[in-house]
Amino acid sequence: SGSVVMPIINKLTADTTGKIAAGEVIERPANAVKELIENSIDASAKRISVEVIRGGKDLIRVSDDGIGISSQQLPLAIENFATSKISKIEDISRIMTLGFRGEALASIKSVSRLSISSRSIDEDVGREMRWSGEKIVSDGPVARTQGTDIVAEDLFFNVPARKKFLSSDQAELRKITAFIQSLSLAVPDIAFLLKSNGKDVLSYPVSTMDERVEVIFGAGTFPNLKRFDDDDGRIRIHGYTSMPGLTRGNRTMQFLFVNGRIIKDRTVSHAIRQAYQSIIPSDRFPLTALFIEIPPDRIDVNVHPSKAEIRFDNERDIHSRISSVLRETVGGKTVSFRDKVESVYRTIFPGGENGGKRGAEKSNGEDYSQQQHDMGLESSEHRSDWLFQKSPQPLFDESGGDDNASGTGRLYWQLHQSFIFIQIRGGMVIIDQHAAHERILYDKMKKNISGEKSAVQALLFPATLELSAEEYDNYEGLADTLPPIGFEVEPFGARSVIVRGIPAGVRNWNDGRLLQDILSEKGIGKSSHEMLMKSYACKASVKAGDKLSVEEMESLTDQLFATEFPFTCPHGRPTMLRVDVADLERRFLRTVKGEN
Repeated sequence: SGSVVMPIINKLTADTTGKIAAGEVIERPANAVKELIENSIDASAKRISVEVIRGGKDLIRVSDDGIGISSQQLPLAIENFATSKISKIEDISRIMTLGFRGEALASIKSVSRLSISSRSIDEDVGREMRWSGEKIVSDGPVARTQGTDIVAEDLFFNVPARKKFLSSDQAELRKITAFIQSLSLAVPDIAFLLKSNGKDVLSYPVSTMDERVEVIFGAGTFPNLKRFDDDDGRIRIHGYTSMPGLTRGNRTMQFLFVNGRIIKDRTVSHAIRQAYQSIIPSDRFPLTALFIEIPPDRIDVNVHPSKAEIRFDNERDIHSRISSVLRETVGGKTVSFRDKVESVYRTIFPGGENGGKRGAEKSNGEDYSQQQHDMGLESSEHRSDWLFQKSPQPLFDESGGDDNASGTGRLYWQLHQSFIFIQIRGGMVIIDQHAAHERILYDKMKKNISGEKSAVQALLFPATLELSAEEYDNYEGLADTLPPIGFEVEPFGARSVIVRGIPAGVRNWNDGRLLQDILSEKGIGKSSHEMLMKSYACKASVKAGDKLSVEEMESLTDQLFATEFPFTCPHGRPTMLRVDVADLERRFLRTVKGEN
């Protein structure tokens, strides 16, 4: 057998350790840009210019008009563990600046050909220093304006392994652009300019927060954004978020900040997702700029050298606050159904002192007008402005003798036994009957699970269901959840259950197939209430192809507007749309001058 050679432990050289440390902080050109811009912000700059060549691989130049670095301090600025931001270990937990890294400029210097030119606010002449890796190439005075220019050339010229794994020039530029777009939201009072290969990529002048938000999110988006601001004296959560009709297919338009620092945090992202649950489709994401101001001793920004990840001292509280604030922002202040009727509903469905029948006679024999419903007043008014044109004149045409007219004088039609057409003043509203009923049932179930007593319809002949092994497992997982929503179910044999009662008004019972279809969904027994509520709402609601009477169509419409979010189903799909006569006239070219 061969002898084992004991490896020798060597102390790494300063050059090697510098490159290793640089790899932790500077992974790609965008990281270098981030470090340099954040230092410029800490230097009170009001204009920051960034120039890159080949996505920052060949050159990165960041110039600012900040307070500058004094000639005496300049050599220290690029030393390891040299900083103006802290002096003792306790300061780390209280740091509020962006640029402190302890390794930032030193890391960039280790993997590039770096030059720094700066003149401080109290000097007449500046100083310029150049390095190639760790070696000083030149050092001397320079005539220049107040501020700092930092140039990093040939990034990773001495670390070929790192350079080999960089993306294409365009991909690296996109990362730089995305960072500047994000950070600019936190500092609208700073102007930004980005150039690539000599051409302007973006230019943001000094602006208000509203102006900067619209520039980043896109022209025309601002009317569909809502501001929010919640401050309990210790933690402030504020920003902008989009209404349900304005979403994207990914999170690229979600910007998260803690104490002005860009972050990526699963807790915050999940809180945003939860706030929009059942309001927008699961594959869509709202546009959000969310700012958290929190005492620095309640967070840890040193999870990773990039400082993009942080830890909160109480993640559950932060999650709950964010989700609640955004939900209220999108849904508005909650008021009773009766109050909501007097303000919004009357405008949409006028008809006498009591708003006409207003659903006093409901299908399935249930009087929903006597129940108290929570409704987002602010959001309903906002959306009703979009959906219905407010007018002192009656919105609905009175058309007494029409067979399609309800007791309130509204005209209803059912198209292909799937869509409800309602004639309104100046056009019509089209309601997807399945999506609308889904929203109604979902909201009822949500209240029932929250403790509101549900109405149960006893079966004259109890139904026995034979379940598969997976279905029975799901039943056991839902055994405590089914009764609050109106199902009276008991075990009956090895893998059977007996159903004695079902939610009042269910029209798709089908001798037990409704419950069996719910129990057959994979994993529903171990899921949250949300999955059960959506499954029940989908399977128990009226379907495309179900014929409805005029009274049922009116009842469905009234109940829909008594829900918290009447404009989308629980999956986030729209429940209705409006078509104006003016739009039809344009399509039929009836607006041509001189024609009738």
